[in-house]
Amino acid sequence: MLLGAVSGASAGEPTARPLGYHDGARRVEVERLGPAVRDAAGRRLTPVRLRYPSGHVVAAEIDRTAIVALEPGAVELEAGAAPRGRARDAVAAQGGRLVRPLMPSIGLWLAEEIGGEDGAALAARLDGPEARAAGVRQAQPNLYLRRKALAYTPTDPHYPAQWYFHNLGMPDAWDLGRGDAGTTVVVIDTGCDMVHPDLVAKLDPGLDVVAGDTDPTPDPGQSGAAHGTSCAGLVGAATDNGVGIAGGCPECRLRCVRLLADVAVPTSADVDAFQFVLDTDAAVASNSWGYVDPTPVPQPLADAIASVATNGRGGKGALVLFAAGNDDRVLGDDELEAAPGVWCIGAINNFDEATPFTNSGNALDVVAPTGTFTTDIAGPGGEEPGDYTSLFGGTSSACPVAAGVAGLLASAAPELTSDELYDIVIHTARPAPYAVPDANGHDLVYGFGILDPTAALRSALGLPPAGAGGGAPAEVAEDPVSGCHCALPGAARTAGERGGAAGLATLALGLGAWGRAGRRRRATTFG
Repeated sequence: MLLGAVSGASAGEPTARPLGYHDGARRVEVERLGPAVRDAAGRRLTPVRLRYPSGHVVAAEIDRTAIVALEPGAVELEAGAAPRGRARDAVAAQGGRLVRPLMPSIGLWLAEEIGGEDGAALAARLDGPEARAAGVRQAQPNLYLRRKALAYTPTDPHYPAQWYFHNLGMPDAWDLGRGDAGTTVVVIDTGCDMVHPDLVAKLDPGLDVVAGDTDPTPDPGQSGAAHGTSCAGLVGAATDNGVGIAGGCPECRLRCVRLLADVAVPTSADVDAFQFVLDTDAAVASNSWGYVDPTPVPQPLADAIASVATNGRGGKGALVLFAAGNDDRVLGDDELEAAPGVWCIGAINNFDEATPFTNSGNALDVVAPTGTFTTDIAGPGGEEPGDYTSLFGGTSSACPVAAGVAGLLASAAPELTSDELYDIVIHTARPAPYAVPDANGHDLVYGFGILDPTAALRSALGLPPAGAGGGAPAEVAEDPVSGCHCALPGAARTAGERGGAAGLATLALGLGAWGRAGRRRRATTFG
């Protein structure tokens, strides 16, 4: 929701009119994504999302200052004296003060909001006829924007071991977007180490639907207790912090839900987990779990998933990802992996080959490489000594790799629906070299191809495809109406399909079964 620019309102509090400013002739709208927090330098910065008329959506941070452009003669400055003049008075009338000249030859000054709000509020108040009449030509918040030289490469010491990100071309994708603090990914799993040094700064409050409390810390006595922590690191470990690994969505926030246990868990707990996704307005739900035995999905769970995929993320639909499973079998069209609204993620190795364990079937949407090196429960309680493990794998690790990419997409194009983002992922998927697609471009083992983060982000941002290897879809099916060769049948994922779901079953946990889930891929033709 866009926040208003009313003097005296607290930062982050909804008010009557959109908050914005003029950047040249462009009207830029500002959405605050959370409260101000102190950065490493001690500055209190508020995360914001900027929306430009061109359609660009940019993540930034702001403090209490704004940059104002003043007309010649609108302010007087003498050595050792405070500035004076009509422009200074106009700024003061709007709750600000001129701090110092930035480039006085062209009238640029730094101003500060002194009423307890931020620079966006001051800029919005100065964007009016009274201030312009007094010589304030323009004002905008003092934006904190990330710069880059070459392709972004995280400085995390273990990043070189994250071969799966290299294979996906993530540095090029991160050049286009690194997510933002307004995008939350919920990891539904065994819970997370809430004090892990590579996660603690990224984690917001979670939920334990097994114990019925709000502490998603894993049970140290549970088999595979580190599973959820490993998934969370792949999605969004703190990045460029000089510690450990990089996360797929470096600026996204994380929440964890503990759902998996060594005992049977009721279906109501599954529904509670997805209600949490709705309650927190999360953009993505990452699920690297499934049933021990092949089980038709109970209707309540399928309905819950369909609701999240349709009504979550502010009504645009959250992106619900499930791992395909590790049983080397064909998924049934009535299973959880095939539920409407689910993105089913299979696993490939370093050579783009399907792993020997990944499940197959109509439910498969795309494949992603296994995230073998990731966070572990810190200390001796994890899979390996220390805070990281090189032993993670299975489709359980491919799903959070894809979930991080889903977070990048939801941040880059928050106005697109889950259906539209799904179509982008499918259309931009890179052809799998060992796939034998059917007439609709679908292969039972590789789905519609290999996830291509850069191509998907370019498409979501409205940018033209990159040059060679830009991730254009394979020419696998011709639309008889447009003549376009496309990879996805346009009717494959309608709102009607998602609304009438299939269901849920009692959760049963088996380490060999972790990583199963997906969405039905129906054989649909164009026209």
